[in-house]
Amino acid sequence: MDDKLDLGQAYAPPVASPPAAPLPGVVSPYDKIVRFSFPVGAAVGLVMGSVDYLRSAYALSFFHAQKSTPGILCVALLRGWGAACAVLAASLTAVILLHRAGRRASGPIKVDHARVYLVLATLPLLSVFTAPFCLLGALLLWLAEPAGTTSEFLASLSDFVRRADFKYLPANGALVGLWLTCLLRIGANWLTTKKHGLALKLFVAYAALAIPNALLRAIFSIVDPV
Repeated sequence: MDDKLDLGQAYAPPVASPPAAPLPGVVSPYDKIVRFSFPVGAAVGLVMGSVDYLRSAYALSFFHAQKSTPGILCVALLRGWGAACAVLAASLTAVILLHRAGRRASGPIKVDHARVYLVLATLPLLSVFTAPFCLLGALLLWLAEPAGTTSEFLASLSDFVRRADFKYLPANGALVGLWLTCLLRIGANWLTTKKHGLALKLFVAYAALAIPNALLRAIFSIVDPV
């Protein structure tokens, strides 16, 4: 019969719809980045202070002016590379934490930038916090020399450092903090991807910081040379 129902078609199982794409998880890493940046900053300060002391002492040895190394190093620290150590510590912390968050996630994740300005607010303080550890690294190498004493180290600081030099450290910290905040807004989600390794992410972060830091030091050397 023409009006006979095709029971095979009537009771055919429904076609399964494709599974929905998983929604990205949301992470807010900035509180943790700020918290861990301080111990990382202490370690970076010790290392960079030691390295810069060796470099400066070697250069000044050609002029028999090794006794001036602590003072010259401290002026350079306050005017330039002290803030650079702080932003290096914060960027290392951010890259590692965001990379680990991406590796641990079972699916895609999205970074919540609501508290990214904590980084901007913290960098001036982090610069001030890191600077004594830079000097401590230099002092330890100074004391390792046969004629090096703490009193001579402090005397060299007082001979070269002026009160106006201290304003540069938090000011530079604020500038590099603004730059790092912008970089995190732009690249934080890329740092959580699983496509690239930690080494590449660290290299990209270092390159993004090194270029503007060099420009910043050049500007300050022209505006107010030592």
